Amino acid sequence: MQCKPPSEEIAHKTTLAILNKLLKYSWEAKASLTLAAFAMECGESWLLAQLRESDYLAKSIAILKRVPILLKPLELPKRKQSILELNNLIKATLQVIECIDQFNKLSIYDPKDVPGLSIALDHIPVDVYWTIMTVVACATKITILTSDENKEFDLSPYSQKIHYVLNKLKIQLIVCRKQIGGLLVLIFFFFE
Repeated sequence: MQCKPPSEEIAHKTTLAILNKLLKYSWEAKASLTLAAFAMECGESWLLAQLRESDYLAKSIAILKRVPILLKPLELPKRKQSILELNNLIKATLQVIECIDQFNKLSIYDPKDVPGLSIALDHIPVDVYWTIMTVVACATKITILTSDENKEFDLSPYSQKIHYVLNKLKIQLIVCRKQIGGLLVLIFFFFE
């Protein structure tokens, strides 16, 4: 999933390849599956890296899977800010997926009655693209952080974009809930 060499162009191509592989899935599933694959890949790598010194089989599997040697404890404080930035970006990405899930739950309503829902649902493919692009960038950053190379890969453009998407989705959820509330009031008065 990570990009080598790290660049926005390669992250874009990787994102399109992921979207192509997940063509048959819903937009929410595409984002969720990508994040799940990322979590599984990172978790497996972390476990193999931890076990490689004490378990011969883990060491062999780690070599076959090209699991990087994790940072020495003395190097962790130097990279603390990068790790925190990465953690916050992953959390924001998860929140975007949760918002998309909320829109899917609201899709039981007719977009004619809830115009805000139509606007949100039309934009979800673009939001999922940026979600997957951000996950790819995070995977690349983890690879860089766990290697001995001193490459720089700035996550701030991805962070800015995913936070913009998150804020936009939250605002649109508020709009939709207000519209649904108004609709329910009308239905209540109509049947009373």
